[in-house]
Amino acid sequence: MSARTPSPTIHALALVLVGVVIALTASITALVTGHRPLMVVAAVGFALQVAGWVAHGRRNGGGA
Repeated sequence: MSARTPSPTIHALALVLVGVVIALTASITALVTGHRPLMVVAAVGFALQVAGWVAHGRRNGGGA
């Protein structure tokens, strides 16, 4: 029996991917335009990524 890395559920994967898109878009836009409050939006994107990975970890019993 070989060890297999389980794939994340669709909801966890969606949270991670949406978080990546929001975080990258907001942080790059904040850097280019100098509009610092956009970093709050980027922080929301990072939080979504964390929530997605936590949901994935719970599904797999918390093991890495």
